[in-house]
Amino acid sequence: MISEVSICNMALTRIGQSRITSLSQTGVLAELSTLYYEATLNELLTAYKWPFAIARQQLSSSAEINLTPFTYKFQLPVNSLKVITMISGDDYSDLTVDWEIEGDKLLSDTSPGIIKYISTMPNPTKLPQVFVEALYLRIASKMVVKITQDQSLMGMLFQEYVAAFQSATALIGGNSQAKAQPDERWTS
Repeated sequence: MISEVSICNMALTRIGQSRITSLSQTGVLAELSTLYYEATLNELLTAYKWPFAIARQQLSSSAEINLTPFTYKFQLPVNSLKVITMISGDDYSDLTVDWEIEGDKLLSDTSPGIIKYISTMPNPTKLPQVFVEALYLRIASKMVVKITQDQSLMGMLFQEYVAAFQSATALIGGNSQAKAQPDERWTS
């Protein structure tokens, strides 16, 4: 079963280190794993519109005074890493309206405030295996110099990460199909 510890252990064994049993144990390997795991996971989640990390939510109005040029001020969800777009309350399609993020608030002239966003992933068992491969390689590329001082291994691991990331985006990103658009030659 995939867990934070197992992902960190994949990274550690890839750079020739011993495994850890917990992120809270003492020692440099566990400390580096704790340091890099969540930050690297969030980095990868925001680097692409992963279908498994997309969520939708209607936002609550903010109780703060709105001192902006926008009509509405909404509170973003605590699990929001990146807003992709606002969506319509009528048919839930993407809207092409102006909006802006300030701190943990979304500002807009559109109400209701419904968003499509990249969500945090607190449960690693929900991560696809091809994503996990890119994640552990990225973690390994970040911690390798701190542990081994091997710059060339860092470069090699980064290249492996790039290839794994590209593979993951191709495999996971291809899991949808857009509506067929009519051929304009026949619609005139």
